[in-house]
Amino acid sequence: MATAVQTYDRECAVCNNVFKVPKILPCGHLLCRECVISWMDSKSYAGCPFCTCHIAGHQVHSSQSSSDVADALPTDSVMEAIVESSGVLEQNNMCTICDDVTADYICKECGEKMCPSCMKIHKKMVATRSHDVESVSTVTPERLAASRPALCADHGDKQADIFCSDHNLVICKSCFSNKHSQCQDVKYLDTKMKSADNILGSLKEELSKAEDNFKQAIGNLHERVQTANVAKQENMALVDKTCDRLQKVVEECRKQLKKLISDSIAKFKKTLCDVKSELDKRLGKVTSHKHLVTRATTVRPRPALIHAAQTLTDRVNSLHLSNELEPDAWVNPSPEVRKHCDDVVKVMNAELRSLQQHLTDAEVSNLLSVTCAPYLPNTPISAIHHVLVFRTLHVRYWIDELTKVIGPLYEVCLVNVLNVKLLLIAELKLEIIKS
Repeated sequence: MATAVQTYDRECAVCNNVFKVPKILPCGHLLCRECVISWMDSKSYAGCPFCTCHIAGHQVHSSQSSSDVADALPTDSVMEAIVESSGVLEQNNMCTICDDVTADYICKECGEKMCPSCMKIHKKMVATRSHDVESVSTVTPERLAASRPALCADHGDKQADIFCSDHNLVICKSCFSNKHSQCQDVKYLDTKMKSADNILGSLKEELSKAEDNFKQAIGNLHERVQTANVAKQENMALVDKTCDRLQKVVEECRKQLKKLISDSIAKFKKTLCDVKSELDKRLGKVTSHKHLVTRATTVRPRPALIHAAQTLTDRVNSLHLSNELEPDAWVNPSPEVRKHCDDVVKVMNAELRSLQQHLTDAEVSNLLSVTCAPYLPNTPISAIHHVLVFRTLHVRYWIDELTKVIGPLYEVCLVNVLNVKLLLIAELKLEIIKS
C-alpha cells in the first residue's frame, strides 16, 4: 500500500518558476541560485522575501559578491529530486513503448510511462515485476522521487549500491573496484541511507523540541505583556484614586504621573516585544529547517537524502536553538505605589496638625496685613486664621508630597507654588467679602 507523502511548494518566490539549483537561506527558506544573486543585486538590503532575515550569514565578508554568497549557501538536494520527478510527470503522457497511445501508468522505479497493456507486461517480466507502478493521475513528484533508485554518478544507466563519502558520490560496484577502492570512507548505500535517516530523525526531534520551547517562551512573553497591561490599568486606577484627593492646582501633575507610568510600561513592553521578535525569527528558522528535515525524511530520495543529512546537520548546528533570551527584569510597582498612597494619607493628617500648631497668630496677622487688610476691616481674625491656615498648609503639603512622587516635575511644581498661594488668597478674599 502506497504511503501518503506530503507535497511541497516547488516554485521560487522570486521568479515564480520551479526551482533551479534551490539554495537554502540561513532562515530555512528556498530561492533559486540565480534568484539569490538577482535579489541581492537589486536591493541595498537583501533580506529573505518571506521573513526579511539576512540572506548572507554573519560570517560572510562585505567584499564577497552576490554569486559568492549564493554559492556558499547549501543546495537543497531533496527539492532538486522533487523538481526532477515533477518534470518527469509533466512530460508528454504518452506510452514510451507504444506509438500514439496515452500513458495511464508510470513505474516509480524505472520512470517509464505505460498504457494499460504495457503495464500488464511490465508487471509480468521477471526484472520488473517487483516494481511499484501507479496511475499517473495519482502519483506525486514526492512519491516518485522517493521510489526512484539511485544511479551511479559515472554510469547513469546503472543502479548505485555504494556511497563514497570521500568524493560524496553514489557509485556502482564497478566504479568502486576501478576508481574508489583506495577511498577511506566507502559504505553500502543502504547503510548510509539508514545513517542519514537516523541523523535526520534526531534533527527533527531536536528541532521539534526547540520549536515547542520557542512557542512556549513566546506564549509566556505574551502572558507577561498581558500582566503588564493589567498592572498598568491597576496602577492607573491607583494613581487616579490618589490624585482625586488632590486639589485642582495639582491636576496637571496627575497627567504627568500617568504619562510616566505609561512610558515605564511602554518601555517594558518594548523590551518584551524586542525579545519576542528575536524569538519569532529563531522560531521561523527552526520551523523552516524542521520543514526541510521533515520533507527529507518523508521523501528519502537516493542519494539526496545523504546530502540533505550532511547539509542540514551543519545548518542546524549553526542555528540559535536556545529560547533563553530574557528581557530586562521588571518589578510590578503596584505594592510600593499603594503603600505610598496609604502613607500619604497618614502623613497628610499628621503634617497638617503639626504645621498648624507652628503657625502663630502673629504670622497670620502679618500675612493679612500685607495681603488682605485693605479688604477685611471688620472680619474676625480667628475666622481668617482658620481658613487661611488650612488652605495654605494643604497646598504646601501636597506640593511636598508630589515632589517626592514625581521628581521630574519638581521644578514645575515649585514654579506654580506662588501662583497657587495667590489664587487661594484671592478666593479667601471673595469668600470673606461675600460673607
